[in-house]
Amino acid sequence: MKNLSYRYRPLCAAFCLSVLSLAAPLASGASDANMSAETAGERASFAQAFCDVSPERIGAYKARLRKVLTGATDFDQHWDTGWHRADITNSQMNALRERDPKEFAARIKVNCERLKWMAGNALHRPAQK
Repeated sequence: MKNLSYRYRPLCAAFCLSVLSLAAPLASGASDANMSAETAGERASFAQAFCDVSPERIGAYKARLRKVLTGATDFDQHWDTGWHRADITNSQMNALRERDPKEFAARIKVNCERLKWMAGNALHRPAQK
């Protein structure tokens, strides 16, 4: 009887691997949406702090993005995580503003233009594969 159980171990392992491989793409989609929500929150925090984007525009962007990132498991939580993660970058930029105003202005100009372009692209639904 003991030998019988050893024969089924490879079959059990193969079954478990196949189930996990089927679940991975589903988890990947949610993971991608969650990461996109965090990144968007981080960028929005920067844009509000340095690019003169109003809280109303940030709120409208967040609402539109929520409709695009339907795969996010908890959109608001991931947005907030990204928003708070931006505190480090924002502190570094504030220090740069005091240390080197010309460099700060140059970086803000480039970063704000890039963020505007990225925000527009983020609102487009990803192409289906």
